[in-house]
Amino acid sequence: MGPGIAQTCAAAGYRAIVVGRSEEGLERARARIRANLAAMLPYGLTDADQSARIWANLEFAVGLVGAADADLVIEGVAEDLAVKQQVFAELETICRPDAILISTTSGMRATDIAAHASRPERILVGHYWNPPHLLPLVEVAPGEHTAPHATDVVMRFLKTTGHSPVLCRKEALGFVANRLQHALWREALAIVEQGIATAEEVDEAVKTSFGARTPVLGIFEHLDLVGAQTVFSIHSYLLADLDTQKGPNRLLQEKIDSGETGAKVGKGFYDWSKKSAADVLRARDTLLLELAVKRQGGR
Repeated sequence: MGPGIAQTCAAAGYRAIVVGRSEEGLERARARIRANLAAMLPYGLTDADQSARIWANLEFAVGLVGAADADLVIEGVAEDLAVKQQVFAELETICRPDAILISTTSGMRATDIAAHASRPERILVGHYWNPPHLLPLVEVAPGEHTAPHATDVVMRFLKTTGHSPVLCRKEALGFVANRLQHALWREALAIVEQGIATAEEVDEAVKTSFGARTPVLGIFEHLDLVGAQTVFSIHSYLLADLDTQKGPNRLLQEKIDSGETGAKVGKGFYDWSKKSAADVLRARDTLLLELAVKRQGGR
């Protein structure tokens, strides 16, 4: 996430400093940005001159001290509340008093992240979606003590980097899109658990139905086109039959217990020795690049 976010900042003309824990980590960040730019080149989303300007705006530093002079700091560490709180505590001792501090957490509340901060008014969430140089959404979620000025600055900043910020008007775990995504995962897992369909069949159903139209048809646009009365009628008999369990589905625990935790270890719901994760990600990015071209043509 970090390299892609820094790339979008540099592309918008900002001086962007990529902060890492080691030189090896920074070299991986450089490699990721090189790969991003190389993939964008054939689609006309960058060119040699723009790539050169991006590199001219990028700096790389080991340690948080690299953020000392920043106007905005965007944190991208592990999804561990204690780790994030420690990072923000360190940033408060390093950064300028007027610097705005942003967490890219996928679901934590800014209020919790800023619980031990001396100046929580400058801390908020800016949840980018991966890959951040191709997906426009950033969910902006202020905490209980976040100053309106900080939220306004971040919303304006994100528009200048080509993103589409969505403001969360009430603090909630998971914000908007991740709440929807995890609700979908919950029901998908229940469908497999109950034997209604296999994981492969669920994926095929999604990709060949509503998943194919979501780039151009939002949830509430679709609801209005179907009509509230029809949706109400379906809800009257269907919703009571959907999964409502409060905790993680037992299938996930079974996968964890068996060591089948996903593509990184070679097996999850799919056997990744027979299915290429690289090919799947390449197909994803090709589609996102094509959509980015269409968005750019519309501006």
